[in-house]
Amino acid sequence: MADAAGRAGPDVLAACALSAVPGIGASTLARIAARFQSLEAALEEGPRGILEAGEQLELNPEARQYLAQGPNLRELGVLVLKAARDAGARVLLLDDAQYPKKLRRIPNPPRLLYVRGNLAPEVRRIAVVGAREVGESGLALAHEFGDMFARAGVEVVSGGARGIDAAAHEGALWGQGTSIAVLGSGIDVVYPSDNRRLFDRLANGGGALVSELAPGTQPMPRNFPRRNRTVAGLSDAVVVVRAAQRSGALITAAHATAQNIPVYAVPGDPADPRAEGPNGLLREGKAKLATGPADVLTDLGWPIPMVPPVDDASHSAVPASNETGKRPDTDTEIIDATGAKLWRLLDERTPAHVDDLALRAQIPAREALGKLAELELKGVVVQRPGKYFLRR
Repeated sequence: MADAAGRAGPDVLAACALSAVPGIGASTLARIAARFQSLEAALEEGPRGILEAGEQLELNPEARQYLAQGPNLRELGVLVLKAARDAGARVLLLDDAQYPKKLRRIPNPPRLLYVRGNLAPEVRRIAVVGAREVGESGLALAHEFGDMFARAGVEVVSGGARGIDAAAHEGALWGQGTSIAVLGSGIDVVYPSDNRRLFDRLANGGGALVSELAPGTQPMPRNFPRRNRTVAGLSDAVVVVRAAQRSGALITAAHATAQNIPVYAVPGDPADPRAEGPNGLLREGKAKLATGPADVLTDLGWPIPMVPPVDDASHSAVPASNETGKRPDTDTEIIDATGAKLWRLLDERTPAHVDDLALRAQIPAREALGKLAELELKGVVVQRPGKYFLRR
C-alpha cells in the first residue's frame, strides 16, 4: 500500500494504524513506541498485547474499549493509507528528513503528519491566528500581516478556519508567498466547507494542508487544541490579531509560550469583544506589541520588504474629465483599459473570484485585485466576502 508519495513501509503502516485508534494521540504513541521499541513491534503484538500494557501506556477508556473489540490493526492501517492516497496526501513520520525541524523539537511532537502540498523541513514561518467571527477591519489586518510576511519570504501558518485564519492564508497568497493550514480534521475532510477553494490553492502550489489526525476524522472540539499546538510548533513566532478571552487563538499563544516561541498581539478597541484576547495578552505581559507586520519582522531581526510601487501610468489611459457633459460610459471613460477589461468580465448576478478574473484578463492576481479595488471605490463594482466581485 502506498501514500501519495508512492511509498509506505511497515513503519508508515504501523504509525497510520495506531494513530487511527480512538483515544490515542502523540503522547500515547510515544509511550507505545518506547514500551515496544517501535510502533511496528507494537502492531505485531496486536490489540491484546497493547491492552496488556495498558496501565504502563496510560491508555484512556476510549482506546481500551476500541482495542478490546479485537480490531485488525493492520487492516486499519491499510484503510487509512488508502484514504490518504485518495486525498492526495503523503505521510511524514517523526524521523523523516522532511519532517519540520522546529515541530520535532516540541514536547511529544506528532508522530506522523498527513500532508497535501509542499511542507518544507526548514523555512521561516510565522503563525497568524484569531477569531472566526470578526469584522472587516480585523480581516484586513490579518490579510495585511499575511501579505507582508509573504513578501518578506516568510511562510504564513494558520488553522484554516473562517475569519482571521482564512484572511491570513489569502494574504500570503496575495503576497505571492506560501501558507500552511493545519487542520482540526482529517486531511480528507474539508472544514469549513466554504474554504474548499482556498484549501485547493494551498495544496496545489500555494503551500500545504497538514493534519496529524487520521483521514476521515471529523472536526470535533477536542481536536482543535492539538491543531493549535502544531500551529505554534511549526512557527518561529505567533501573532494574535483578534480573539475573544476564551479563544483557540489564545491556546495557540499559550502553546507558543510553553515552547519558548515569541508571541505578538495586535491591540484593538477595548469596546470590541474580539480585541479582548490580544489586549489581555499585552496587559499581562504575555505578548509583545505588534501594530503591524513590520513590528514583528523588526523584532525578529528579519528584513522588511519594500512596499510595491504604484503604477500610475495606466491612470492616464482614459481622460479624467467628461468633456461632453454626458454621463460617462462606465466601462470606457472613467477607468483605464485593464479596469475596463475586468469590468466587462463581471455581471450583476453571479459573483466572480479575483483569481478567475485575473486568469481571464491575463494579468497577475495582485494587479487584478488592485484594479477591482479602484472600481469598487468608483462605485461600479461590489465586493463580496472571499474576494468575489459583482457589477453594481
